[in-house]
Amino acid sequence: MQVLNLENLDWKNILATNKLPIIASALVLATGITAAAVSSSIADSDKIISGVKFEGRPIGGLSEPSARTFFQSAANQKIHPLTFTYGNEEFKINPAEIALTPQIDKSVAQAESYGRGGTFFQNLGEQISCFTKGREVPLTAKYDEKLLAQKIDEIADKIDTQPVNAVCYVSENGVEKIPGVIGKKLDRDQLAASLKEPLTNLNLPNKIDLTPEEIPPFITTEDVAQIDSILGEYTTYYYPGARGDNIWLAANSISDKILKTGWVFSFNDTVGPRTYSAGYQNAPVIINGKTEDGVGGGVCQVSSTLYNAVLLAGLTPTERTAHFFPSGYVSAGRDATVADEQIDFKFRNDLPHPVYLTAYASGSTLTVFVLGTKADLGGNEIVIESDGNGMNPSIYRVYYNNGQVVKDEFLHTDKYYSPKDFENVD
Repeated sequence: MQVLNLENLDWKNILATNKLPIIASALVLATGITAAAVSSSIADSDKIISGVKFEGRPIGGLSEPSARTFFQSAANQKIHPLTFTYGNEEFKINPAEIALTPQIDKSVAQAESYGRGGTFFQNLGEQISCFTKGREVPLTAKYDEKLLAQKIDEIADKIDTQPVNAVCYVSENGVEKIPGVIGKKLDRDQLAASLKEPLTNLNLPNKIDLTPEEIPPFITTEDVAQIDSILGEYTTYYYPGARGDNIWLAANSISDKILKTGWVFSFNDTVGPRTYSAGYQNAPVIINGKTEDGVGGGVCQVSSTLYNAVLLAGLTPTERTAHFFPSGYVSAGRDATVADEQIDFKFRNDLPHPVYLTAYASGSTLTVFVLGTKADLGGNEIVIESDGNGMNPSIYRVYYNNGQVVKDEFLHTDKYYSPKDFENVD
């Protein structure tokens, strides 16, 4: 039977053409249809009233068992594994693994509630409204957020990678480089949040492309791209033992570090406190003009060796202190003592490109390299020269080009003491 849709009647045209008899007939017909619908709904009170729909499909007239079967069938068509893709990899989360459950009871109860539960006239009004305008019933679902988080963690653990710094090193072929590696990190919380709506409303996507965040390494391939030569190199020697072990630890701490233009390097900040927990041992140190055992003895040889390499590379010392006594491993005036939270050695890179520090301590030899861009020195060769005697030396950095002095830079004048000066000091 064809139903007359009152909402679509052209009332203006009808009135303009004096079709009142037709209007009366239509109203009578509509009243009859509405009464029939209401009478049918009232008679079949255990069924869903006319006009109730699910995604546009009418479900009026269905009994509770039939409605339950209907919604379960609809859920079965909507629920499928979540498929995630990243590059050539594919990951799946099955609905059962996150306890994804359609809320069938909720949808059936909502469908049955229309036109019922109120007064006679309230129910009548609701039934007429459903019949003329329709009512949509949603189908939702619930899931275990903790289980979803666990499955996302499993996927992220297979994707996440730590960034790897670019590395420079010295070989028989000169300066060689290993490119840096960009890390990957999946935003687990964001992914879980993005799945809440499709899981709850059973609007599951066929595929989900994962886009982890790229995490650049601290030292990128671009940072070391212009590094092509050894700007400064210096070697000192030591005896193996506790002191040698301390030297090895400190040398490793300053190795593989980059210093971009304008950056200041702090020895203490880079090496960190010299403590037993950090692996340092007792070895001879100079304290208040006296030589005695102290944790981290020998570390000053690393700072002094670094100081000489820095001078030869054309970098700018900004904080440097001489020892009480002349050192046996470097010439007078070319040492740089350090002490935790008291005395630091610092320098700045004023060259146009980054420099890269690398240090090797093995056997009885410590070598520190400052690697950089050869063109930054403008073809100059740097030589460290001294004036005065071993107890009161003045140090100069001289730049030569084709055998000619192009720059003569005074660095400092030091005054050392003899151990005898402290023999009678308590």
